[in-house]
Amino acid sequence: MQDESLVLNSPNQTLSQTKHDFVFVKSEYKIIKIILDDIMFCEGMKDYTQIYVNGRMQPVLTLQNLKNFSSRLPESQFVRVHRSFVISLQHIETISRNEISIGKKIVPIGNSYRNDFFNIIEQYS
Repeated sequence: MQDESLVLNSPNQTLSQTKHDFVFVKSEYKIIKIILDDIMFCEGMKDYTQIYVNGRMQPVLTLQNLKNFSSRLPESQFVRVHRSFVISLQHIETISRNEISIGKKIVPIGNSYRNDFFNIIEQYS
C-alpha cells in the first residue's frame, strides 16, 4: 500500500504541495527530519530560525528566516504570536494577556498579533 502523503494527484503537483507530517531542515552539516507534532515553537533570529522540538535538549538551528520556515508549517496547527515567534497550538500549557507558557519556556504575545491569536484560541473554547 502506498503512503497517501507521498502520492501526487496531478502531474503539475509537486511533493511540497502534498500533505505530510514532517519537515526536513538543514542544520549545520546535516539534514534533520522533524515531526510536526513535536515542534513546540519556533524563534526567529534575523536570518536564522531556532526550532524547539519536544524531546530535544537543544533547539535545531536552521539558516532560514522565520517567515520562510513558518510558510512550510500547517496554518491549522501553528500560529504567529510575535514577530519573532510561531507556536504550536497543541503544546500551549497556559495563556496570559501578554505571554504563553510552552513547556519551561515563556513566549511573548506581540501587540499586533494579540487579537488574531485570541480569536483563534476562542474557536477552541
